[in-house]
Amino acid sequence: MDSAMARVEVDGKCSIFPARPSLPQQCKLTYSDLRLLYVHYTQKCVLFSNPRGCIIQDFESMVERLKKSLSETLVHFYPLAGRLETCEGEVYIDCNDSGAEFIEASAPDLCLAQIMAENIPHQLFPFNGAFSIDGHFLPLLAVQVTKLIDGIVLAFTINHALADGSSNWHFINSWSQLCREPSSIPLLPLHTRCFSTASSTKVNIQHNNMRKQRFDNFTPRPLSEKRFHFNEKTISQLKEEANEAFKEKSIYISSFQALCAHVWQGITRARGLSPNEETSLCFSINCRSKMVPPLPYSYFGNALQGVRATMTTRELLGGSRSSIALSLHRTIASHQDAQIKAELDKPPRLIDLNDFIGNNSILMGSSHRFPIYDNDFGWGSPISVSSGWANKFDGKLTVYPGRDKLGSIDIEVCLLPQTMNALESDTHFICPFNV
Repeated sequence: MDSAMARVEVDGKCSIFPARPSLPQQCKLTYSDLRLLYVHYTQKCVLFSNPRGCIIQDFESMVERLKKSLSETLVHFYPLAGRLETCEGEVYIDCNDSGAEFIEASAPDLCLAQIMAENIPHQLFPFNGAFSIDGHFLPLLAVQVTKLIDGIVLAFTINHALADGSSNWHFINSWSQLCREPSSIPLLPLHTRCFSTASSTKVNIQHNNMRKQRFDNFTPRPLSEKRFHFNEKTISQLKEEANEAFKEKSIYISSFQALCAHVWQGITRARGLSPNEETSLCFSINCRSKMVPPLPYSYFGNALQGVRATMTTRELLGGSRSSIALSLHRTIASHQDAQIKAELDKPPRLIDLNDFIGNNSILMGSSHRFPIYDNDFGWGSPISVSSGWANKFDGKLTVYPGRDKLGSIDIEVCLLPQTMNALESDTHFICPFNV
């Protein structure tokens, strides 16, 4: 059976509230939060196998433990139990304990191998098609646990105006710890919205309560998605190749920058662009450590800014991987405290994902540094991670650490079907060093 056509049945749905009442307050969204009001909620999931059948046999008690520990986690991550509110152009998180949504589901014909080999069914995620602006009437967090033939999928749909990837995984890591061993969490989140310098964060937005029909009838874009695994040896060779060209110039190209250069060239070849067409590689940079003074890792919100490297096809494919990696290195390295704060002083401009569609862009999301495989809820580490169809378009790439934790990287690539076919048949892309 095609996994995209798999039957997913909702068996139960409820609201989860913080275990203890939150202090009523309103957290004003910052510049970086506001820019994401018109992008989808983020959708991520972790997959767990069923060793010795313990998960499936004890599914009901496992679900109850998930609910109880989520309630405890929301005491610390209380904005996720609130709703958005707008007053005179200012958008707030109303921390009113309205609750998160929890869904129990089953896919009796679906197994883990299908999900890992094919496009993931969108029915495994809540709130398909919902935009962050819909947090005015939707919960800001929804969780769905789906029982498969041989394991479970635990999916998280989180309002992107509340949290970036670092904050999302901080929350999930904290929840997994409380589920595994009820105690205190190791790192409390910082909810002071301090990633902003603008004197005004007023925006002109429109929202209504009639948009539910749109995402109830959600249909994924006609795109092809595949995960490419780059092992430690390949990445080490890409990095060594890039740095060999600049070893006398005190320039250090990171593993990720070297890999991005390789991927950018591969996708551009697969697209068959004409020599004078421009193509861009876009990153969302985590600004926490780049600011002076730095924001703590525990800052809960969006501390992201986008940077872009642009070249013509002729420049990109005619250049060496090391020269492309150097261009990416300079683009990223130049975005420091002064540039970050200058960007924060600008009036918020809401991101429209349609701007990325059909413009030969590649957008890198997520990070190979996120502690994804540390999420042990009491039945072992995940065997895989994936994302839903939110914010997907031709050229959207999602980066994950390899499960082996030895320096490998997985990249989830979303492309037009004909481009994906060309990429998969490009032996230079798949095996750059014939490893």
